[in-house]
Amino acid sequence: MTKSNRTLNRIILLVLGLVAVIIGLAVGAGVLPAVRDALAPYLTFPSKVTVPAASLWIVAGACVLVIVLALLWVFTRGRGGTSVAVRERSGDDEVTINVALVRDVIDHELDGVRDVVGAKVDTFLVKRQRAARIRVNVRRGGDAVSVIDAVDHAIGVLDRTLGRQVPVLVHLTGGTRAVLAKSTRVQ
Repeated sequence: MTKSNRTLNRIILLVLGLVAVIIGLAVGAGVLPAVRDALAPYLTFPSKVTVPAASLWIVAGACVLVIVLALLWVFTRGRGGTSVAVRERSGDDEVTINVALVRDVIDHELDGVRDVVGAKVDTFLVKRQRAARIRVNVRRGGDAVSVIDAVDHAIGVLDRTLGRQVPVLVHLTGGTRAVLAKSTRVQ
């Protein structure tokens, strides 16, 4: 539910990681004789390097620019996530309900459903309105209709518990956790 591109994020992280590894090896080769000896068959480093002072300022400026851009990137990603599920104001009074209550209600209601491996609940601010996202892991080969009915019942219980309806996005998944989960045994 963020506005960032996942592929672009991964490419940027890969490039920054490779650059960090290369810089780390170069610095290590200049400082540590063991690293220099290990890299000697592949790379030749000069024994003495003289760098003009102006070049150091350019490198420092580039580093500051990269740090500022990285911080800007970090602080502008993931907008909308909140830990508050409901906030009601009446005069001077305010009631705040944390997302933990929503998680507990949904987990309690889906606990006995055979085809549900697990559920995760997140809340977001979408156009100044709070909404919940419920991701339900369904067991492989599970009955999606019964899971949807159980989730619908859980949302009804949640609405009665909160005293109001909260917009909800339900996302059914079946990943590695659903494949590796043990089947329910009845004795």
